[in-house]
Amino acid sequence: MIDVELKNRVKEKIDTIEESYLLEEILNLIDIEKSAKDVFIIPESHKKELEISLNQKDSGLVFSNEIVNKRIAKWLLS
Repeated sequence: MIDVELKNRVKEKIDTIEESYLLEEILNLIDIEKSAKDVFIIPESHKKELEISLNQKDSGLVFSNEIVNKRIAKWLLS
């Protein structure tokens, strides 16, 4: 019963909204929640790239976020 009451309250609030951007944001939020439950199929070409990335990580061929941020800051100040 609580879910039905909550849905009705949400619907009432939505009916009073006049701003298109806000309605779009609400719709995006609902779409995100729905898509989170969907199964995402990774294309084969992406799987190959992911495998390469994982191998690079395992081989230590990566930089930490901190190092990258320092390099970017240095580059921007140059």
